[in-house]
Amino acid sequence: MTLTLWLQIAALAVPAAVAIFSAIWASRSARRAQHSEQDSARLRALEDRVAQKKYELYLPFLQTLGDMLTPSRNAAATKRLEDTMADFQTFVTVWGSDEVVETFYRYRTSANTSPPPLIVMRLMADFLVAVRRDVAWPDTSILNLHVIGMRINDLPEHPEMVEALSMPLSELFERENWSAPFDLNRVH
Repeated sequence: MTLTLWLQIAALAVPAAVAIFSAIWASRSARRAQHSEQDSARLRALEDRVAQKKYELYLPFLQTLGDMLTPSRNAAATKRLEDTMADFQTFVTVWGSDEVVETFYRYRTSANTSPPPLIVMRLMADFLVAVRRDVAWPDTSILNLHVIGMRINDLPEHPEMVEALSMPLSELFERENWSAPFDLNRVH
């Protein structure tokens, strides 16, 4: 009879032990899930702050570049370009992605050498696509042609512009007979 009593006690104790273990496990899992949610919320808040900072950084410079490509706004944009660029280059090294810093560097250092217009447009387009990747669309498939081409009313009459925005940068430099003031091997 003692064996049956032990079996009855075991039959009652095993489910009770499993229930207690399950409750403890569920409580620990809930705490871990709550901690993970809090970490995710902190990360989202940090990403939002960085995104806002990048927006504040890029907006004046992008507006100025856009205005320079708009004939009725070009003169005013050209006057404020130097100040806007000085403000931008002060902070882009902190807030910009590596790609943005590199494409801005190429655009900025090239400006000092008076490159041909097709090269200026291409370097500007490279920069704009890098900003797009940095701010909103890391996996963008937008091409240089898309970011500049929409601003050129008579683009079909300028196949050289389409080619300049599409071809490898080294080929464009060679075609335009222009030497870059930066290391071309670093170009992606």
